[in-house]
Amino acid sequence: MSTTNKSSMPSLPPLGALRAFEAAARHGSLTAAADELSVTHGAVSQQVKLLEEWLGVSLFERKGRGVALTRAGEALAGTAHDALMSIAERVAQIRRRANPRRLTVTTMPSFAARWLTPRIGRFLEREPNIELNIRSTEAVLDLAIEGVDVAIRFGAGHYPGFDCEFLMADELLVVASPGYQGGKLPRRPQDLKDAQLLHGAGDDWGSWFAAAGVAYAAPPKGVSYTDSSHALQAAVEGAGVALTRRSLVKTDLANGRLVQLFDVVCPVAFSYWLVTQPSAREIPLVQRFRDWIVDEVAREA
Repeated sequence: MSTTNKSSMPSLPPLGALRAFEAAARHGSLTAAADELSVTHGAVSQQVKLLEEWLGVSLFERKGRGVALTRAGEALAGTAHDALMSIAERVAQIRRRANPRRLTVTTMPSFAARWLTPRIGRFLEREPNIELNIRSTEAVLDLAIEGVDVAIRFGAGHYPGFDCEFLMADELLVVASPGYQGGKLPRRPQDLKDAQLLHGAGDDWGSWFAAAGVAYAAPPKGVSYTDSSHALQAAVEGAGVALTRRSLVKTDLANGRLVQLFDVVCPVAFSYWLVTQPSAREIPLVQRFRDWIVDEVAREA
């Protein structure tokens, strides 16, 4: 009696460990990998250690504040990236075929709350049957691996391997509620030394004060928020004065919930970009979202 031998799958390392390693190798940083994967630095370190133990070799060596690949790490990194990308792209294709009305968009929480949300109803009017998933996160997600169709990113526009289209530039300005301090608003930039300043993540009061010609010293009064949209909501409620990007307060300025305190504005180095995988531009729903958001930007230009 003859027996047919079926080839078996070779032994593979844990997928979670391989994914953590690939992200750390691509960024050259465990911290950046943790941000992308929305886990802790320790979790990425543990997964990398698990993979190293499984392989019996070291994949990284410490280099300053980051990590550098060993020879074994270099041998594995490219293959791991290509394999995960191939799986992710095929999974994305299957998901799109299963639900062609689903669209996943990722952007920063502040932009999602202050710019996208007040306008998204007009897109839903165009696409009433859409299943829209907005993922607001500070992490820079890998679009293919995370199953994201469109990213709106605030940066320099350098995203190798992706289609990247300029959306709009931005500038810094100072805002407050018309009712702040009973309507007695600061009249000069120098008056801000006595104001309650609201600090959002990454704001740059130093650059704005320099543009205003005011010698900068860290103000003793103020409240700090990890999310810029929370700082702006506090400003709307009259809690203080906020430095913000114009894009985040266009709606509030238009309806009078906030006012610009001074004529001084400060350009920012980064801009907003629409980022997709090259293959995603062929998806009709992605193209229609792109057309809508470009229209929204143009109508406010």
